[in-house]
Amino acid sequence: MNEKLAKFIRTVTVAPIMAGILVTLLHFNYDAAFLNNTHYFMALFFLSILPILAYPVSLLVPKIRRMGRRGQRDLAIVFAVIGYLFGTVYCLLFGYTAAELTIYLTYLFSGVAIALLSFLFHVKGSGHACGVSGPVAMLAAFLGMPYLLGYILLAFVFKSSVVLKRHTPAQLVIGSVIPVLCMAAAMVNVLFIV
Repeated sequence: MNEKLAKFIRTVTVAPIMAGILVTLLHFNYDAAFLNNTHYFMALFFLSILPILAYPVSLLVPKIRRMGRRGQRDLAIVFAVIGYLFGTVYCLLFGYTAAELTIYLTYLFSGVAIALLSFLFHVKGSGHACGVSGPVAMLAAFLGMPYLLGYILLAFVFKSSVVLKRHTPAQLVIGSVIPVLCMAAAMVNVLFIV
């Protein structure tokens, strides 16, 4: 894989884009995905738009810009976790379906896990792999096992990340496992909340 293709793959598979694909596929293919259209648009905002705003903001804040990729990554984690937290609170305040709450809790738990590993334990689990693995797992859970074929995309993310030296294979595996475990935890929590 050449560097140009690797960069393209990493660009089109960032977590906010994958989250947008997840909620859109669920909105149009799973009747019980969202309480209503407003909830779908709010999911797009909290899971996609707000987290992606970290990238232009990182260019506007001199201190973060000077930190380079590291500062951009740290800010992206913060924006993502804020979006996931606000989305979960929105859901709890204004109603939800079991699927909707599962989605928010999976993202929230995953974001917190990535942040804790990164900031407290200095273990760099790949947020990129997490952002691909989670949507694939949730699509399979809600729409059926054929969506597990989405994990083929994860193989390209692994390869592109290694080619660009963004992550080690261990970091990619950690990032891929986190959302699956978090989805299981979210589903258990939803059983007790709903």
